[in-house]
Amino acid sequence: MKLKYDLAAKQNLDRLKIMKNKIAYLILAHGDPNHFAKLVTALGHNCDVYAHIDEKVKNDQFENVVNHKAVCFIRDKVSVCWGGISMIDAYNLLFNQVIKKKEEYSHLVMLSGSCYPIKKISSHQKMMTNSPDKEFIKYIDMRESPDHYMKQVQQKWFREPLIKSNNRIISFADKAIRKILRMLKLKNNWDRRFVPYYGSCLFAITPACCEYLMNFQRENPWYYEMNFNTTNPDEHYFHTLIGNSKYAEKADGLNDFEGRGLWRMANLHIIHPSLSKWYTVNDWQEITGSDMYFVRKVRSQDGSELVNEIDSKILA
Repeated sequence: MKLKYDLAAKQNLDRLKIMKNKIAYLILAHGDPNHFAKLVTALGHNCDVYAHIDEKVKNDQFENVVNHKAVCFIRDKVSVCWGGISMIDAYNLLFNQVIKKKEEYSHLVMLSGSCYPIKKISSHQKMMTNSPDKEFIKYIDMRESPDHYMKQVQQKWFREPLIKSNNRIISFADKAIRKILRMLKLKNNWDRRFVPYYGSCLFAITPACCEYLMNFQRENPWYYEMNFNTTNPDEHYFHTLIGNSKYAEKADGLNDFEGRGLWRMANLHIIHPSLSKWYTVNDWQEITGSDMYFVRKVRSQDGSELVNEIDSKILA
């Protein structure tokens, strides 16, 4: 009887181990469905992929080019505004979908639709599953940069439309009003109980950390409101919550402030210091010489040759 019980327990542990070796990739995309399809294929099949496609774009443009049963497209979408709180809304929709599925993932890895792996996916997944409690997220204390980073949370930036309309005249007027409001440099009341932290929005966290983030927001709606008119909240919103929680102990965590630059806070990605460069095959030496696992900003327009080289010489 005991032997039967031990065997069943071992089988359950083996199943749990297999499930814990699985990664969930969470992708925010708004264009270039052909590159999106290549990215999903490159991520392989020992994973689940969750995708939020900007509400301004139809999902079927992406669904029609993807041959991957493990892709879950978010149906309840938001229209994402650059630098606005809607970025957080999109993240939360992805997080909620993952939690709802109740899979035992090792980590949730954030990607954009313009990312691409530059190391074998198996090596990336092994690295993560060998660190089951680690949060792959770096950040700096924004207070060390009062003239730049602190302004992002202490000032109101009005990135989201005051009036949502498809009418061009109304939309133009809305943008003009928000520009004037930004010029007024109105104060945003930041709760000083929270040290504001800043880093890259491309991070990887454990499911337990994800549940903490969602529970905190649900129980403390004031935190979302406090961040509503900050700028680029995807670069400080979750970092601040993690940095002020017990999960900071097992995160890559606090880094010394060495100057402005999102690329300094890269967790798993090559990020160019300009933040605007699109990578091409001409950057092959930088890509092959990097110890990162992904490159950010690759597109079909001028990056297809690079993707083909990565596929044949690295991922094959």
